[in-house]
Amino acid sequence: MPVHLPLVAKHEGEHTYCAYCPKLCRFSCPVSTVEGRETTTPWGKMSSLHHVVTEALPLDPAYAATWYACTGCKRCTEFCAHDNQVADTLIDARSEAVRHGVAPGEALEVIAKHQSRERNAALRADAIFADSMSDLSQTIAYVPGCTTVMQSGDAALHGLEVTRALTTASTRVEASACCGLPLLEAGDHDGFVRAAQAFLTRVSKQDVAVFQDPGCLHALRVTAKTHGVESRTTLLHITELAASRLQRFHERKTDGPVRYHDPCRLGRGLGVFDEPRRVLQQILGRPPDEFVENRAHSECSGAGGQLPRLYKQTSKDIAKERMGQHARHGGGTVVTACPAAANAFRKNGDAIVLDIVTLMRDSLL
Repeated sequence: MPVHLPLVAKHEGEHTYCAYCPKLCRFSCPVSTVEGRETTTPWGKMSSLHHVVTEALPLDPAYAATWYACTGCKRCTEFCAHDNQVADTLIDARSEAVRHGVAPGEALEVIAKHQSRERNAALRADAIFADSMSDLSQTIAYVPGCTTVMQSGDAALHGLEVTRALTTASTRVEASACCGLPLLEAGDHDGFVRAAQAFLTRVSKQDVAVFQDPGCLHALRVTAKTHGVESRTTLLHITELAASRLQRFHERKTDGPVRYHDPCRLGRGLGVFDEPRRVLQQILGRPPDEFVENRAHSECSGAGGQLPRLYKQTSKDIAKERMGQHARHGGGTVVTACPAAANAFRKNGDAIVLDIVTLMRDSLL
């Protein structure tokens, strides 16, 4: 039967494999784990898409809603014998849901309010960074990300201080526009491409752009490239920069465990596992403590993929489960390199939660 979802056409093999799979990765999905529903397992989400594509099921809001029950964490792919890119497939399915008028209202609201959110983040950044944003001729751009600016102004400022301390070149802040990731996650494919292109144009005069939010970095370093949008500017996460300047950090004695949480987009998305750990080892004088599920198998914080807006309680329960694991294995301090994850953990647990940039700022020589 004809494929009537052109953005999903390239994923035919993936949704077909998933539809006929005996659900071997079902345990890996943070959404279905806390919900306890077959519908939101990777198999359930991809099966609904497969049956819509083959016209065994109608393209309606009920089935489209399942495509949004995904944080984009890519954990299921780690346990897939076929390396199926479930998250990428569902992202394209969301764009088809928007195009056909069957996307959830919350997703459409994200798209409708995107420009307002972008303006509010830019105004907030102006207040945080004052005159650090103006000179486009500077060599390095520091990119905190809209989420960091809106949810954690202190961490955003700490990131700038660390970036400036670790580089000899002049640094400016780029926080006047959004990378477009919320649009992509909500289902506005074309809006994301335009936003990503515009953002990369804004940093095109800089040799290097240093990112604090791994979601923004992944969107521009990896996802945008798959849509034909590339950058000549070197795009780095702040922990990648810091790992190349370890001598700039002094050791700080800490009591109790300091456990590192791998952000999904930084770890599985960008392959940046060792750099944050090297930085923490330099600062702590020992390797950081680990979650039982770590590195490529790290569990999700529930903060990504627009899940907090479309599946609010599920998002909270995922964060609570991760914090419960932390408590059961000795507690202490949680450190992560993702501002959104840090914010989710603070709201849904009792542990001290630090963004890694705060530890770096306090340990600079």
